[in-house]
Amino acid sequence: MSNIHQLNNLPKQDTINLIASYKVDFESDYFDYHQLLEKLQEVILRGHFMDQEDNAAWMSHRGNDYLSNPKLFAHAPLTYLCAFLSEIFKKKSLTEIEKSVAPIVFNEVLTRLNDFK
Repeated sequence: MSNIHQLNNLPKQDTINLIASYKVDFESDYFDYHQLLEKLQEVILRGHFMDQEDNAAWMSHRGNDYLSNPKLFAHAPLTYLCAFLSEIFKKKSLTEIEKSVAPIVFNEVLTRLNDFK
C-alpha cells in the first residue's frame, strides 16, 4: 500500500489541471455521462495517473465513505482525490463505473479538484 499522504506520489500538475477541466462538462446542456467517463479514463490511463500507487486498502476503507457521501469531497485533500480517481479507473470498466458511481460523485470530485489548479 502506498502512503496516501506522500505528495511526491501525485501526478503531474498538467494532468490534474486537465482532469479538473472536465468539470465544465457537468454544466453543458448536453451532458453525457458516458462520454465524460471516457474522457477521464483516457487521461488517467494515458497519463499513467498514479498507476504505480496501490491505494486499494484506502479505497476500500475511506474511499467508500466518499463514494456513499460525495459531499465529503468538498474538503478532501488532493491526495484523496487522486487516489479515488486512480482506483476507480484501475478496478472497474466504464460500464461498471457508469452503473455503480453516480454522476454527482464525479461532479464533486472535479469541483474540488479545480481548487488545486
